[in-house]
Amino acid sequence: MVEVAPEEFGAWFEAGLYSKARGEWAESAERNARAVALFTENDARRYDGVNPAAWNLGIAATAVGDWAVARRAWAAYGIEGIAAGAEPIDNNFGLTPVRLNPDRPSLKHQVPVGIGDTEVVWCWRRSPAHAVIASVPLPGSGHRFRDVVLHDGEPKGYRRHGDQEVAVFDELARLDESGLQTWQAQVLGATTDDLGELEELVGSRGLGMEEWSGIRLMCSDCSHGTPEAAHDHAPASSGAAVVGLAGSEAELTDCLEDWRADRPHVTLAELTFLW
Repeated sequence: MVEVAPEEFGAWFEAGLYSKARGEWAESAERNARAVALFTENDARRYDGVNPAAWNLGIAATAVGDWAVARRAWAAYGIEGIAAGAEPIDNNFGLTPVRLNPDRPSLKHQVPVGIGDTEVVWCWRRSPAHAVIASVPLPGSGHRFRDVVLHDGEPKGYRRHGDQEVAVFDELARLDESGLQTWQAQVLGATTDDLGELEELVGSRGLGMEEWSGIRLMCSDCSHGTPEAAHDHAPASSGAAVVGLAGSEAELTDCLEDWRADRPHVTLAELTFLW
């Protein structure tokens, strides 16, 4: 296409999209940069005034760590609050759910992430295209607390966060591994408030916690939609609470001991290392 129509936005946009699907990020950045430069007023009318190649350029530049280009790309797309410069983008874009190891391709020719099992986790979004995992993923996902992931911008389902409905984005690649160890503990006799206070205490020390016994399993169709409006699924397990924890053994042990100090009604099983 680019040989036949080297001056056409559409040719370079499609070429950049192909490179994005293949995970060839340097090539995708180069092709989308060319598409951005060729974007005309006619193209703008076709895409409702926004340049889709600028978005894909922002993703590709983030993947290769070219923050100056990423900042220019987001500005070209019309995103406010990201200043020019060459330093990494580390803005607070709020909490967002990201689907690790997506089970459905969103692009033709897409190469799957393929690190592990599919799981939707909550993340701290730091730019329009990358986020830090805030949950403690299940070991089967192949991801850890505070891993940095590259994600797409097309909503692939929705989840509730308080009184808001927020979009789920698909992971495109893992950019950085935290290396933080994942542990498991079984807790008996803890109330919902007890577990909430444990989560606050763990978080205040830079560690991770997730109540795995409360994880809701659902079919792929519902995961890609709005679960509340879908058919019923198996309820979360009841009884003893199983919590996933992330951090060093010493830090987590100290944290759990401090939490249990004024909770004689709580029984805590031994901390188990998973990976």
